[in-house]
Amino acid sequence: MKELKAILQACRTWEENKKVIESALFIAPGALAVDDLAKLINVRDKHVVERMLSELIEEYNKRDSSIEIFCADGTYQMRIKPAYLDRVRHLAAKAEITKAVQRTLALIAVKEPIKQSLVIKYRNSKAYEHIKLLLEEGFIAREPCGRTYVLKTTEKFRQYFGDIKQQSVA
Repeated sequence: MKELKAILQACRTWEENKKVIESALFIAPGALAVDDLAKLINVRDKHVVERMLSELIEEYNKRDSSIEIFCADGTYQMRIKPAYLDRVRHLAAKAEITKAVQRTLALIAVKEPIKQSLVIKYRNSKAYEHIKLLLEEGFIAREPCGRTYVLKTTEKFRQYFGDIKQQSVA
């Protein structure tokens, strides 16, 4: 009876580890190495992880899913099959704004209207890149003011983040 319980537990652990690997492949922004997946599920033998990956790949193939687990150069990635990618690519979320860019945006939002030269003074010269990105994304607008610009948040910022000035009063 103990043997049967041990086998059942091993099966549960195997399936649970496959689910963790599947989740990691789903959430990761890029391909993951077998070593990284092995560490994630606390397994030393890379061949065990490779067998789990093979099973996952087979399961996705059996489903005839539009999603696949793709292997390239020993790394694995969950992705949309190329046949469906062009039809849904426009729905993909843009990369998150980095913490540094968020801090620059927060400074602009709290101190607006603020001169760009002051943002650079407080944040450093990397803020030029941050401002460029924020302008491209439509979160801020700028108007010429002498030899610099005045920066303000936009309606898109307020829709995306809410009106922080009203939130801080409440």
